[in-house]
Amino acid sequence: ASMLSGSRNTLSCVFYGDIMIKNTVLKALKSGRQFTAGQLSGLTRGTAETAAKAIGELRSEGYAIYSNTTKNGKTAYRLGTPSRAMVAAAYRANGARVFA
Repeated sequence: ASMLSGSRNTLSCVFYGDIMIKNTVLKALKSGRQFTAGQLSGLTRGTAETAAKAIGELRSEGYAIYSNTTKNGKTAYRLGTPSRAMVAAAYRANGARVFA
């Protein structure tokens, strides 16, 4: 029984960590600067893959996170305002319930 209890604690720590990473990434992007996945991983003490996963989750929650290629060829992310085309595409795909 104690093994099961330990497993549950490990799972809850992983879940809590993912939420913390996502919140840290969002806070960084809300600063108005752009960040590469490597820079975000430094802020979250995770990996670039973890930061990229957080970006994907934030996008799925409706945050307009744009990807830009830097001068050295890396992808940098920034939080922006959705364009009219993006809003129109969301409306076409899901109808008015998206904006309710």
